[in-house]
Formats: sequence, C-alpha cells, structure tokens
Amino acid sequence: MAEIHDLIKQGITLSKKIKKIPFSDLVKATTEFEIFPLNLQDEQDLALFNEIKTSAINYIKYVTRIHQRYEGKRINEVGRRIEEAFVEELKKTKLQPTQLKSPGYPDIKIVDQFGRVTYLESKAVSKDWESSFRSFYYTSGKKIDSSGRHLLIAWDITEEKDDYWKVNGWKLIELSKLEITIKLEFQSNNQKLYDSKLILAKS
Repeated sequence: MAEIHDLIKQGITLSKKIKKIPFSDLVKATTEFEIFPLNLQDEQDLALFNEIKTSAINYIKYVTRIHQRYEGKRINEVGRRIEEAFVEELKKTKLQPTQLKSPGYPDIKIVDQFGRVTYLESKAVSKDWESSFRSFYYTSGKKIDSSGRHLLIAWDITEEKDDYWKVNGWKLIELSKLEITIKLEFQSNNQKLYDSKLILAKS
C-alpha cells in the first residue's frame, strides 16, 4: 500500500513539473512517429494546404447556400456532424480522407496525391476563442500509425435557437509547434463505479 501511495505522489509531482511540452515531442514519445511541420514554400505541402483550404471554403459556401443548421445538445455532437460533412467535401479533391471512428486524437487521416499522410483534428468552437479552458486533448496516440503532418480545423459555430447551430467560418491550425500541458486525472467508469460489491442500496 505504501508503494502505491508513493507512486501517486510521484505522479502528482511529475505532472506539476511537466509544462509546455512541444506537441511534436509528445507524439514522438508516445508513438515513435514524427510530426513534420507544414512548409508552404514546399510545392507538395502547398498543394495539400490548398486542397484542404478549398474544401473548407466550398463547405462553408454549401451550408450557407442551403441554410444548413446542425441539431445537437452538446458541442461535441454538432462537431461530429460537421466533421462527417467535411470529410465528404474532402473526398471531392485529390485527397483520400478517412474518418477515424474511435474516440481520441486525431479525427481524420488524409493521404495526399503524393502518398503522404496528414492527420486532421476537427473541432467546433462556439464561444471565446481566447479562453484558457482546456479544449484540446491527447491520450495515447493509438490512432497514429505513420509519421506525417498534423493539422486542426476549427469551426466557428453559433446557436441560433435551442439546439440548432449555424457554421460561420473556420480556422486551419498547424500543430507541430503547439505547446501542451499535462493534467493528472484519476478516473473510473460505470462498470467499476456501479459494481454490485459497492452498492449499498437501490430501488
């Protein structure tokens, strides 16, 4: 028992010391794969950038033209529907996108016309873009199976009426220089929490 207590204390102490981790180092340490910065002076990187940018522009034009609104009680629900629609837009280009269904980073894997891999995270943002609340999470990187570029596309959304959301615009983010902080979290799940051995009474 004392050993467990020591490990918990060490974990808490370590989590306080680790700050401003380059995302590229985090991915390398957890997956052994490299993050390559997007270089817009490189012809292949520029072609990739233009395909994603054009897809985003066309997607906004489409949802604006048909007055598309997405229903959802939670931002994540809305974001997932936008992500699904955007993947369909990407399929109209020279890119080969795959929506990665399991939870966690990243959301989309793209193979470009040069056979290179890019990972794209898709996020819906509804309020303060300058907020200090946590909005980007990374756990194991188990969905990353190749070195490549890592980007994030953020969708600016507003709630027009109860649970109906409008997509206003987007931002494309390059993640290789993103700084990450760590927050130690102790968690459980329903299977363990509501185990029959723990229940004192029930209806």
